[in-house]
Amino acid sequence: MTAAKKKTRAGDPAKRTAILAAATRLFPAQGFTDTSMDAIAAVAGVTKQTVYAHFNSKDELFEEMIIALCDKHSEAAKASPGNPKPIQEQLFDAGLAFLNFVTSDECIAVTRLVISEVNRHPALAQKYYEDGTQRLLNTFAVFLKEQNKLRTLSIPDPESASSYFLALLKGRYYLRMVLGVKPRPTAKDKEENVRDTVAIFMRLYGGRDPLHTHSRF
Repeated sequence: MTAAKKKTRAGDPAKRTAILAAATRLFPAQGFTDTSMDAIAAVAGVTKQTVYAHFNSKDELFEEMIIALCDKHSEAAKASPGNPKPIQEQLFDAGLAFLNFVTSDECIAVTRLVISEVNRHPALAQKYYEDGTQRLLNTFAVFLKEQNKLRTLSIPDPESASSYFLALLKGRYYLRMVLGVKPRPTAKDKEENVRDTVAIFMRLYGGRDPLHTHSRF
C-alpha cells in the first residue's frame, strides 16, 4: 500500500464515509469532469479542506469510491475453506453476491460513468478494472485454489477458471442492464442464472478430468 493510500485511512471515519457517499451520488449523475471537489464537499457537509485531508485528488477519491462499492456489495471474499456448506452452495452464494453487486444500481451507474469518460480519462477505466473486476477475479481465484487443496474441485488454472465463472454470471443480464434494456431481471431470474452457472462450472471442474484453460481477462 502506498503512502497516498495510507493517507485516506486517517481522519474522522464518519466524514470519510460521507465524502464517499457524496462522490457515489455525484460522479454518476454529473460525470467525472463536471463534478468538482467543492460540490462533493457541499453534499458531504464538510469543507473542501476536509475532503483533501482524506483524499489527495479527485482521481484518488474515485478509486476509493470503487473500492468502497466492492466492499459494500461483494460477499465473495467471505468464501472460506472452513465453510461447512457443500461446494455447490458455496459457489452459489459467491456467485449470487457477485451478480447482485455488478447489477446493483450503484455499480451500473459507475460503469456507465466510466464508459462515458473513457476517451477523456482512460486512467479511470484502468482503475475501475483493477479495483473492481480484477480484484474480484483475484479474490475468487484464491478461493478456488483453496478448494483445489481440499479436493472439492479440480482446477488446473484457478485464475482462468475464475474469469470463466464471473463471465458466465454476467453473460445473460449484465449488458442488458448497463444499456437499460428492459425488462430487468427479477431476483428469481438471477438465482436461476447462478444455479445454471454453478452447474456448468461443476461439470467443467468438479470431476477427475477438468477443463485445461489458460485464457485471462
